[in-house]
Amino acid sequence: MAGKVTGNLATVYAAALYEVAREAHALQQVEEELRLLRDLLNKDLTLRRFFETPTVTPAKKRTVIEGALKELSTCTRNFLSVLVRKQRVGLLNRIVEAFHELANEKAGVAEMTLESARPFEAAEKEKLFKTLTSLLGRKVVFQERVRPELLGGFVLRHKDRQWDTSLISRLDRLVNRMKIAKEALGVWKE
Repeated sequence: MAGKVTGNLATVYAAALYEVAREAHALQQVEEELRLLRDLLNKDLTLRRFFETPTVTPAKKRTVIEGALKELSTCTRNFLSVLVRKQRVGLLNRIVEAFHELANEKAGVAEMTLESARPFEAAEKEKLFKTLTSLLGRKVVFQERVRPELLGGFVLRHKDRQWDTSLISRLDRLVNRMKIAKEALGVWKE
């Protein structure tokens, strides 16, 4: 339950930031800065603790935001100040994800992960792209990964859905059916 609540809260913050960034015509810049900030705070645990520690005053945190992070846009710095003031810096990873998903949704983009045993040939990828674009009514963007252990076929992921046509999955299902059949035959013989 707590994960869902913080996920919803992250979505609310992301939506508010999206609107501010849209009005400032800075969507791409803010998204890039959010990722940079997320990566910085994930890498530098001392800085992350500084922003998350309630004993450090908001004024000191604001001084660091305005000084050390001055190369960030005003929009991003102000947003970080809100997170600090509301003690929500811990939600930054989820906010970045939610912002990215919202930006894709508003732009009509469906981002998918495509895993295959070998790299897709251009013609294969184009056919899959056209099929998915037609089905979803959105522009499809693939993040491709080669996973030789799949043996053949592919695995396609979009948000919380997965389509698995890999040979290894088919073989696993066949082995499981054979085990079930063997157990069933064993029961019938007795």
